[in-house]
Parts: sequence; C-alpha cells; structure tokens
Amino acid sequence: MRRKKCLATLTMAAMVAASLAGCGSSGEKTDNSQAAVSGETTVSDSGEKKKDSGSATVVSMWHMWSGSEAEAFQTVIDDFNASQDEIEVEVLASQTEEKMLTAIPSGDGPDIVHTSDTTCSKWAQAGLLSTLDSYITSENVNVDDIYPSVYALGTYGGEQYGLPYTMDSYMLFYNKGVLDELGLEPPKTLEEMAEMCKQVTVKDANGEYTRLGYVPDYPWIDRVEIPYLFGAEFYDFESDQVTCTSDEFKNALNYKAQFYTEYGIPEVTKFKSGFGAYASNDNALFQGKIVFSIEGEWFENFINLYAPDDFEWGAVQVPVTEAKPEIAGCGRLQGSLLSIPSTSKNSDAAFQVIRYLTSGDAYVKFCSLIGNLPTAYSALESEDLVKQAPQLEPFIESVLEGKAKAFPAVPFSAEYSDIQGLEEQAVYSGDKTVEEAVESMYEQLQPLADEWKNAR
Repeated sequence: MRRKKCLATLTMAAMVAASLAGCGSSGEKTDNSQAAVSGETTVSDSGEKKKDSGSATVVSMWHMWSGSEAEAFQTVIDDFNASQDEIEVEVLASQTEEKMLTAIPSGDGPDIVHTSDTTCSKWAQAGLLSTLDSYITSENVNVDDIYPSVYALGTYGGEQYGLPYTMDSYMLFYNKGVLDELGLEPPKTLEEMAEMCKQVTVKDANGEYTRLGYVPDYPWIDRVEIPYLFGAEFYDFESDQVTCTSDEFKNALNYKAQFYTEYGIPEVTKFKSGFGAYASNDNALFQGKIVFSIEGEWFENFINLYAPDDFEWGAVQVPVTEAKPEIAGCGRLQGSLLSIPSTSKNSDAAFQVIRYLTSGDAYVKFCSLIGNLPTAYSALESEDLVKQAPQLEPFIESVLEGKAKAFPAVPFSAEYSDIQGLEEQAVYSGDKTVEEAVESMYEQLQPLADEWKNAR
C-alpha cells in the first residue's frame, strides 16, 4: 500500500530500563511543581492528601510518556477528573525510571507509577511496590481477561505488583515496491527471507552497498523476537536456569549473524553507519536502504509521518523458521504496567484510578490515541478500538491467536537484555563466535538467576 495521509500520534519506540545500582544515590530532589492542580493540598490525619477546595483525594501519577503520548494520556485523566468528585489525579509526565527510584524511597514520590516490562519484578524485589492482590480480589478484577504472559510481568514471588496497561507486538514490514519490481512475494519462513535478501541486495560501481535486505540490529527489536521464532526460550522457571545456550537460541543467533558475515562485516558496518535517525524521514526503510524491518504497531504512524508519498509497503506476520512451522505467531509481546509504590499515601484511591485506566471506554480511547495495543482481551476485541485505530487490526488478529509471549518476568530482565545485546554485537563484529557469545551470556546471567533463587 502507499503511504496514507492521516492524523496520527506516535507510540513509544522503546522504554529504557534503569538499573537499581546507583539510582537512589544521586541526591537529586524530585520537583513536583509540574504536577500541581488548582487549590492547595493538606494532609489528613490518615495521611491522605486533600484539596482545600473540596474533599477530593489527590492522587499523583508519574509516567514516562512525552509529547503527543503525554497529551493523549492527559486527555484520559481529564475525563476521569471530570467524571467524579472523590479523586483528583495530578500527572507528572516524561519521568525517567531513575527519577522514580530516587523519589519513591524518600516518600516524596507518586501514588501511581507507569513501569516497563523490565522494571516491575525488579522493583517488587527491592520492596518499592505494594502488592495489588487484595485490590484485585475486592474489586473483582477479571485476571482471565488479561493476556497471560503480559500479566506475569507484574508478578513477583507469587504476588501481583502491577496491572498491565499497554503492549506492543511486531510484524515484518517490507518495501513492496522493491519486491514487486523483482516479482517476489513476502517471505513465508525466515530462511526464505534470508534468500530473498540476497536477491534485493544492490551495490554501486565501487562495490559498496546501496541496499541490503535486512540488518538484524536495526532498529533493536529482533533481540527477543528472532529467538522466539526459532523456538528458543530465555529462562526455565522449573530449574531456575538461563537457557541461552540451547540449540534453538544458537540457531537464532547464527541466523542473525549471517546478515553480517555473509555480506562482509566491515562493509555492512560501514553501510549501517550511514543510516539516519529511526523516527525521521531518514529511516533506513523509508530511504530504500533496507527492504525488511521488524516493527511494532506504531510503525504505520511513522510511515504516515515520515515516509515519502510514493513509498509502497506491506506488512505480514514475522515468519518463523521452516523447521518449526507449528510455532507461527509465537513472537514477542512487550508491555507496560501500572503499579502503586510502597510509599504511596493514597493507595486505595490510586487503585481506583488504575481500574478506570485499564477498563472500559477510557482504556480503548487511550490505546487508540497512541496506537498501542491494550492487554485485555475485552479491549482487544472492542469494535471501537479498530474503528478509532484501524492500523491496529492486523496486530490484534495476530495477538488473538494466543501464541505471542512476553519476555520472562525475572527481576534481572534488564540486565539480560543488556548483556545479550553486547554479546550479539561481539558476534556481529567478528570478535566472538556464537558459541563463545552464548557461553559468556550464561556465565554472566546464571549468577543473577542463582541470586534470585536464593533470595526467594
């Protein structure tokens, strides 16, 4: 299809997880001035903050969205504040996890935090979050309505510390104009995609690349996606073992490495260095420098905003390895959660806000505004969601197949991702073999798994 002109908001491309180490020692005092609502606040005998102008409980919420996403969220919060008189929500946008980690232990932090999939279990382990189980029971939250592997992101030690809010899933976007020119259909297996990449590769008169089929570390998404599509797992909860040394994991990394080794590591590295900013007109796919890219549901918005008017594109479910056709659709889900810090003075009211945000029309409205997927089946199946954000429809269909899964909910998932990324880069640069890289991953990660096991 050609680029369509429409008004669209961008979704979050990535959420960077901050490590606990050193995060609370900066001495920085969090400035809450941006969160102030009209009317002064006082503290009641019970510790709950009250507006002088009325009896509403003031609930503060910090989140990581900015720009158009923050504006969309504020719209939903404004709807909530206008809908009742008992709770007034103050919002502080564009907050990093490091700032949250500084504020929460001091007691000056928010009543609700927006956390990433690599954050919730780690913060729960550190005692920074309150369990939500009593609220889930008393408010009759239907946990069966929530996508299971994303719900697990909020679980630690058998208790729930976060309710899933939004999630991303992924498809293979491709330059349809190039495939049509060569008489090619989108690939049905990863191996077919690798062969197709040879056909679409172009060099100039000097022998330098002007187009490649696929670059495995552009933008960043395939780190978890491709291993899942080879049938790999990252962690075994029964044995508490990191499973990055499995044959499936090595097959996935070998698959990705070929896009450097078979095309020349120096040549691919040089070509990639010329890629422009991801969220811009210079995106490598839009510029015709690559033909395939694994992207999330936000990407059609990117196309509408940044791609040339004559850019022809298509998107299909990311194919799996030909050796395991039965796992089609088992790619990655990436989620965010809403949690209540352990130092919240307004936890009862805070959960009422979380319930509002994660259910009904408000939930559908926010997800459609920012182009993210909701984590509840009832919202995913809502006709209003597709009407308001039609670009989500193929992602919804893929997710409802039920095979996609989030990264395992371990408290060292951020470290897992960082270490995996560094080891994969060592393979792409030719500094390590795949065997060396996965062994190094295991040696660094298994002690973290053992530490977690011993602490439970």
